[in-house]
Amino acid sequence: MRKLLLYISLLALPTGLFADNDTQHLQEQLDLLLSHQTAHIKRKNETINRIKKGLLTEEKTLKRLQTYDLLYQEYYVFQFDSAMTYLDKGIDLAKETANTYYYNSNVIHKAELLSIGGLYSEAIETISLVDTTALDRTQKFDFYLSLFRIHTYWADFCNDHTYTPAHREKAKQALIKAMDYCDETARTYEYYYGEYCVFVLNDPKKARSHYLKAASLLPTDSRFYAMACFALSGSYANEGRTDQQERFLLLSSIADAENCTMENYALQTLAMYIFEHDKNRIDRAQEYIQKSLEDARFYNNRLRIIEISNKLPVIVNSYQQTLNTRNRVQMIAIIAISLLLIFLLVAITYIVKQTKRLRLQQRELQKNNDSLSELNTRQKGLNTQLHKLNALLIDTNRKREGLAKLYIDLCAKYITRLKQQQTLVKRKIKANQTSELLSQLSSGRMSEEDAATFLSRFDKAFLDLYPTFTKELNALLKADYQIKNTHSNELTTDQRIMALIRLGVKESAEIADLLFYSPQTIYNYRSALKAKAIDKTNFEAEVSKLCSVIGND
Repeated sequence: MRKLLLYISLLALPTGLFADNDTQHLQEQLDLLLSHQTAHIKRKNETINRIKKGLLTEEKTLKRLQTYDLLYQEYYVFQFDSAMTYLDKGIDLAKETANTYYYNSNVIHKAELLSIGGLYSEAIETISLVDTTALDRTQKFDFYLSLFRIHTYWADFCNDHTYTPAHREKAKQALIKAMDYCDETARTYEYYYGEYCVFVLNDPKKARSHYLKAASLLPTDSRFYAMACFALSGSYANEGRTDQQERFLLLSSIADAENCTMENYALQTLAMYIFEHDKNRIDRAQEYIQKSLEDARFYNNRLRIIEISNKLPVIVNSYQQTLNTRNRVQMIAIIAISLLLIFLLVAITYIVKQTKRLRLQQRELQKNNDSLSELNTRQKGLNTQLHKLNALLIDTNRKREGLAKLYIDLCAKYITRLKQQQTLVKRKIKANQTSELLSQLSSGRMSEEDAATFLSRFDKAFLDLYPTFTKELNALLKADYQIKNTHSNELTTDQRIMALIRLGVKESAEIADLLFYSPQTIYNYRSALKAKAIDKTNFEAEVSKLCSVIGND
């Protein structure tokens, strides 16, 4: 009887839960959610901050481990770096307290998170640290599911005939093992079994039935609902059913927006779908791909940023061409109307003494002309905005090229230096001058000229990338201790230390190597500057957040 009811419910789904084919309504719903994303992010951060407050007073190890895990879950698809931070905190605390359960759990999660960031080898290396014999049933499911996702992401990344099949097979075997430990009573079971049907059984129709049931069981604002809808979109796409493909892409994107998921794939896929299938909506495709890029930057998924950046120019260029076409049509219309107006003016001049009705027509035509002039002004404004966007893209590429050139120049210089040193070593050894050689090698500091060149290039490259850095740094310092630069393109030692901290180099020893000082000197500089800060406790943390957006020169 239960099986009969199950089949009836599956048959009813297309006409019940998914009966609404009004894609226009779904699109309007998505646009509304995206326009209010700032409010969603604010609520998300408020929830996270409430959880963090518990860490300030909590001393019990188990409770702290649970809180770290909860924060990871909140950050998992929201912010990559923060999620990794709390995973590392959980791993360290679990090590200190010999808590095997939370150590294994955090390591498994870290491996999967590394794979999301494109660090596949590191993910495999990390998950290999897990002792599977110490895992319970739920953790074994998580372990093999993480392996499945790692190899699936790796296979998609390779996208070739050499490595992709091997990773597909490893993913398949991992999923087979994972399903042995999957909780059949969980609402997510139907989704996972749909994956099993795709990757193991190679039965897309059976997979679809399970995805549909998963969507009917899961909350519509959940991540798994979004994943189920995305899988359904791909299923219908394989059959050429584009109406259902777009519909489920919209549902997936809506769920991601409601769940504040920044690590999303549905929105950019929707943008490409619109671009490929409906040129009349190219403006919306451009908006969605731009929004996907903003989300990827917010999440700090470098691979996703590169992926979207490759798609963005295609859509933007098409959008520009569409605007140009519209402009040409409007220009032709304006010329035609202008010619008509000239004709009418001549006619009016000839029949100036005609009836009042003709005078009224003349006034109406003048109003139309004013409307066209206003329309032309608005169009010029749109063109100006597009020029600014193109200029921004060009400036960004220029900065990237400058940084790449700096890196290449430095690499070439140090390769040459290494070759010269190798030649020197060989010559000295042959001449039995090992003592002199040892003396020369012991004085392994760069020359004053080399150091000056490196620092000058570093200053120029950094200020080119972050032109407002000095101003924003001074804002963190007390009024009497703000740093004044002798030259606009040159940083002080204090500023260089803070610049490296902004770039993620936080260890004094590493900073010392880069700036040719001793670690103690760097430590003294940092301590002295921190004492001048308005907020001494959070000074360096605030420095790390400076210049969050690359500005224009």
